Amino acid sequence: MSAASPHSPEIKLQVRGLAKVYGQTTALDHVDLDVRKGELLTLLGPSGSGKTTLLQLICGLQDPSAGSVIIDGKDQTHAPVNKRDIGVVFQNYALFPHMTVAENVGFALKMRKVSRSEIAAKVARALETVGLAHAAGRLPTQLSGGQQQRVALARCLVYDPAIILMDEPLSALDAKLREIMQIEIKRIHRETGATIIFVTHDQQEALALSDRVCLMNDGRIAQLGTPQAMYETPENLFVADFIGVSSIIRGTVRGGQLHGPFGALPIHGATPADGTEGALVIRPEAITLGEGAYEGQVTETVYGGSELRVILNAGGQEIILRAPAQDGEPLVGKTVRFGWAPEAARFLKD
Repeated sequence: MSAASPHSPEIKLQVRGLAKVYGQTTALDHVDLDVRKGELLTLLGPSGSGKTTLLQLICGLQDPSAGSVIIDGKDQTHAPVNKRDIGVVFQNYALFPHMTVAENVGFALKMRKVSRSEIAAKVARALETVGLAHAAGRLPTQLSGGQQQRVALARCLVYDPAIILMDEPLSALDAKLREIMQIEIKRIHRETGATIIFVTHDQQEALALSDRVCLMNDGRIAQLGTPQAMYETPENLFVADFIGVSSIIRGTVRGGQLHGPFGALPIHGATPADGTEGALVIRPEAITLGEGAYEGQVTETVYGGSELRVILNAGGQEIILRAPAQDGEPLVGKTVRFGWAPEAARFLKD
């Protein structure tokens, strides 16, 4: 990734060579990252990938073993938490139970010695933004989980921090409420233009929310890009396997084809050298059921409303595809034909 000038108005946050080591364990391995002003960037990855460590180093909850954190062109690597102009929305909301919604939202302004009239105006504006103007006088215990999360977000928005960090803020909500809150966060981000770094292990959430996704693995960045680029053009097998659902067919290249579990498969584009170990990655929507050059046995079907997910066994290789539900559900155990256009399969080195 090319480094931008620390004084570039388009770059809100620069992370350079950031590392965190605990004894013999490297939690974060010299990461470089630029976050653009006004974007919603998601840090995504499995447990232990380094995403939460990176977040904690950015906001100052931990000291780095190496590297720097630059916010708005100013080195904040060793600045205390309260001097970094960063707002944090935690998973557990962290609201004061004895304070009203308005008092919770205005607390940071009160600590900054802002006048009462200005606090009242800013709190009213923040609560209006998150759709909770009617709940200003309520206590947190009188609110639903989704409403409490909105209060936590309003508490960040009210003093207009340089960056808002959101650490898995929706993980405690049920599936329906998570979906509603995702839409709300997208709306609030669009209307406020805030710079948001959102941490999650949920790839669907990352694809739905983000301007860009930073996928992490083993303390490093595996790939950084738009949700569409991450899904359609993964740069390595970890990304292809983690983002979305894929059939990953491993094998060895010989004579311009991939020799794997069920024969020789064509490789589209530049032909890798013979002996190259790798895999073809095919997304489920690219595979057709009922026609094609290959055969497999149906091992499972999953009904999803308008579509079916069909799982096949082809010579010991698992193949996953989607089919319209109105076409009918193939019987488990039935042998069916399937196939894909060669250009729909992406070859990646192992």
